[in-house]
Amino acid sequence: MDTLLITLFVIVCILLIIVVLLQKGRGGGLGAAFGGMGSSAFGTRVGDVFTWVTIVLTGLFLLLAIVTSMVMRPEADQVLPPYFVPPGGAHEEDKTVTIGCATLGATIHFTLDGSEPTPDSPRYEGPLKVALGKTLKARAYRSDWQPSEVAVATYEKAEPATAPREAPATQPAVETAPAGPPTSAPATAPKAELEPAPATKPAPSPTTQPAGVP
Repeated sequence: MDTLLITLFVIVCILLIIVVLLQKGRGGGLGAAFGGMGSSAFGTRVGDVFTWVTIVLTGLFLLLAIVTSMVMRPEADQVLPPYFVPPGGAHEEDKTVTIGCATLGATIHFTLDGSEPTPDSPRYEGPLKVALGKTLKARAYRSDWQPSEVAVATYEKAEPATAPREAPATQPAVETAPAGPPTSAPATAPKAELEPAPATKPAPSPTTQPAGVP
């Protein structure tokens, strides 16, 4: 559909330009094409083809321009989803919740009964007192924008924390030496045997020569 509208619009624009250029050569330009419309269409020259073609193409041009602008209009932006302070989760007592939205100018509608929020739901105007066990839902709206996604927060009661049990103290085990054969006294090194001292040879006595022997 969009492609067909654009194609027709382009064709009408091209035909209108061609007709205007042809009339420029014949009668002096665009002023002559529209300025002489009265005398051409309602005067003596009723059968002027170019004048009627110009009128028809101009009407088609304006009609297609309006329709195309409406069909090809870009989609509106979407509002950002709301946020809760404090967020949902486990709490020890009822909470006072603040709802915010990052989109400027957005209005927030909320519910506390689990239903989906609509523009007819209560409007957020200040902090809310939310009891534990309740589910808070909110949606933001802004004029000419798409509404935000539904933000959900459930406030539950926190379970009391239990102290961990201490394990009984155990005495450290005493290490005992493994039983084994009795150890004997270290053997002593054998005494070194005394070697007998070497016998000494007697020194030779000097020989005496008999007297008179040269």
